[in-house]
Amino acid sequence: MKKWLIVISVLTCLVSFPAQAQEFGDFSALEMDKEVVDDVLAQGNDIYVKINQAHWDAAFQVKISDENLSGYRKWSGGEDEMTVKVYQSQKERRQGYTYRINTAAKYVEYRMDGKLVLHLERRP
Repeated sequence: MKKWLIVISVLTCLVSFPAQAQEFGDFSALEMDKEVVDDVLAQGNDIYVKINQAHWDAAFQVKISDENLSGYRKWSGGEDEMTVKVYQSQKERRQGYTYRINTAAKYVEYRMDGKLVLHLERRP
């Protein structure tokens, strides 16, 4: 009987406290590679991603869509992806962040070398 109560107690705790996605401004992170991404700064439609210093020389391909992992929209230049780099100047407060992207899309994906490192979803 005690074992049954312990099992029910553990299951109740697991159900009562589901994992919460990290929230950044109007966005929630569905996936975030903590070895690459340190933080996200979202202000309205502007998004900056703080990158771990070990990856400051990398380029990130950003895709936007209104569907989860599909239905990609084109950027203003007509491309499916926008490449952004990390701002490294010491004159700006954004050192270590990617250059700004501005989008009203529901989903935003950041990829490095083809690997998804950040997947954001706009909250209602």
